[in-house]
Amino acid sequence: MTIETSFSRRHFITGTLAASAAAALGLAGCAPQGTPTAATGGDEPAAGAAAGNAPAESAPASDVPAWLGEAPAITDADCAETVDCEVLVIGAGCSGLVAANFAAMEGAKTLLIEKFDKGTGLRGSAIGAVGSRKQQEAGVNIDPQEICNDLVHYSLNNASMDLYQLWAAHSAEAVNWYCDLTDGVDQCKIDLEWSMPAEETRYKCWPTGHGAMLDNGKAGKDEASGEGVTYAQVEANFLAQPNAELRYLTSLECLIKEGDKVVGAYASTDEGATFLRINAAKGVIVATGGYANNPDMYMALQAENAKGLCGVVPFGNFNAQGQGIKACLWAGAVKDENPTSMVFDRGIMRPDQLPGAPFDMDFGYFHMATQPFLKVDIEGERITNESSPYDFLIHALARKSSQRAWFDIWDSNWPTDIERFHTIGCSGLIKGEGTNQMDPEGVEGTAAIIDALVEEGKIVKADTLEEIADAFGINKETFLATVEQYNGFYDAQNDTQYGKEPFRLSEIRTAPFYACKLSGMALATLDGIKINTKFQALDENNAPIEGLYVIGNDSGNYYNGTYPNLAAGLNAGRCVTFGMLCGRQVANL
Repeated sequence: MTIETSFSRRHFITGTLAASAAAALGLAGCAPQGTPTAATGGDEPAAGAAAGNAPAESAPASDVPAWLGEAPAITDADCAETVDCEVLVIGAGCSGLVAANFAAMEGAKTLLIEKFDKGTGLRGSAIGAVGSRKQQEAGVNIDPQEICNDLVHYSLNNASMDLYQLWAAHSAEAVNWYCDLTDGVDQCKIDLEWSMPAEETRYKCWPTGHGAMLDNGKAGKDEASGEGVTYAQVEANFLAQPNAELRYLTSLECLIKEGDKVVGAYASTDEGATFLRINAAKGVIVATGGYANNPDMYMALQAENAKGLCGVVPFGNFNAQGQGIKACLWAGAVKDENPTSMVFDRGIMRPDQLPGAPFDMDFGYFHMATQPFLKVDIEGERITNESSPYDFLIHALARKSSQRAWFDIWDSNWPTDIERFHTIGCSGLIKGEGTNQMDPEGVEGTAAIIDALVEEGKIVKADTLEEIADAFGINKETFLATVEQYNGFYDAQNDTQYGKEPFRLSEIRTAPFYACKLSGMALATLDGIKINTKFQALDENNAPIEGLYVIGNDSGNYYNGTYPNLAAGLNAGRCVTFGMLCGRQVANL
């Protein structure tokens, strides 16, 4: 068994990818962008580029943040090619690829462009839906109003209830289409995670996740090619449409406006050496994936969140460099005020490391860290209910500890513990009936990972709890008292401190004992361009910008401060559903 436990920035920002990232970040030094008009045909730049969350005419250039910069000053005269289409979709990820499919299937001449040589495609582990065929077959019945009210409360109503209801009303159709296209093709099987904990949980769990697996038990990728099976099928369906065109290695530079209407975009090829103008008669759909892989942008917008992170999850994020969001801002759109990331609680560090520099640290991915074992801070104190959503512990830690790292504590009885815990979504370690985890490690695989991390010095294995405290510099007296108290909660099956469910309590009495130092890992950014229920980008007056549509992680009004991960596949479900609706809508304008 080959076990990959450590990652660094160097592992996935290399070669062409590094050059592409540098090109995206280099926009801060560009001259102001003109807004082409019908009268000029775009040959001469006009004043009035948008800056940040307000038009440039209301804010001097000095107010433009460095991460945003000015739009590039491209004109038609700079372009080697002009391309005409009806619907332009930018980004071949989970939302963009689906939007392009539905636009083309509706008969619109559709161009899909992607900056890299392959898009991120559809998320394999879970796509969330309400009322799908798979759910009906499993006898799963979710009340749309109940789940929408539960999910929107995580945002304190700073998200759009109307957008949640739009997802709930149409997600079944989107996921059924996805299943029709991919289920049973090339060993692919779409499983529904219908098995929820039998006991009531303090935070509601929802059986929403539809995950792609192969019949050989591996997550939805062909082992020989590494190609995502579902991506290949959805891409092939798009290319089968007679009015569809897909261009890889084609990067968005900025949007083109005529008056107040977005009419197309300037793009580049050959790593920015060649420009082209793309005219989109019906509309431009922006879906470039957020900005999780743009260090300057992330650290500027999410500086406080970054203090609790040791890294950015290195799978599926390379495309997310913020260009779509920046292009929309230049065009006069506004974005969510509150920075929000989808954060895993699985970043493992050496005992001598501290989080805070997620783009510069070597870090590891430890799947088991999400399991609700006892978690303490450097003072040896318990932090919060360990059975809460992923980032709740990170938020609590920031408000009560001198360090943003925490310590996971477990004993040799962990194999029976993780089975009893019955966590859902991508946190699960054991594949069972009614689950859809992507090739989970199981007990044997998890044991091998633990052993490997012990060898690396990232997990401490000890005969006594005192040794654990000494290894990490944890306040020993307080730590031992915390463990004793926690064991008492287990004995009484009653967590009187934080109210964790009894079935997710565990005792820490049987040597050897284990511990590791953890922090957060950003998986995706979730604060995007504000949109309405027609997916139109909104300006500072909450008015739609004609011709401009935004979906996926580039879009906003859906999250605020956290990701409700207990509805597995919620974000991917949003991406697929809104991709379907937006592509269909723009095609029929």
